[in-house]
Amino acid sequence: MVVLSSCWSPIIWSDNVRTGSYAVAAYTAAVSAVMITLISYMLAGGESAQLYSPLFETDIRTSMPVAGGFFIIYFLLIILSSYMVYYGIKISTRGWLLPWLGLVGLAILFQFGWSLWLIGGYYIYLEQTFSALLNFVWVAYNLYCWLVVFSQYQIFLEIQNPNIELLMP
Repeated sequence: MVVLSSCWSPIIWSDNVRTGSYAVAAYTAAVSAVMITLISYMLAGGESAQLYSPLFETDIRTSMPVAGGFFIIYFLLIILSSYMVYYGIKISTRGWLLPWLGLVGLAILFQFGWSLWLIGGYYIYLEQTFSALLNFVWVAYNLYCWLVVFSQYQIFLEIQNPNIELLMP
């Protein structure tokens, strides 16, 4: 059963999940490119002391290059899997959507856990609690985008599912 039949969000409007999935793939690739740029800036010595920074509490000499390199590779994989979503929808093959579903699903779980960490560790600061609240809104939007692509996967699953009929003599 398909979860969503259209894609209506504050950024993406579409009456079907096929074009919505194209837009979601472009959105995730663009956000990944922005995150790679931000992390590269931090690795080059830029500001990383803000609490909402992805490399907050990392040492610039030891842990930041490792964590930053991991994040850059991860976001490059998301960009590659976004292209795979585009290609998979173009040729109507559901298997090309699986890497994106896995990588972005993991990113959503990380983002949710990070928001919980912000609240648990810095709840006495109202600004950080507000940052966590805004991040929860972003998590909800990313989850909706994930559901759009998952719905396209389910549509392909229903279309490509073999319909075997056993005829008894």
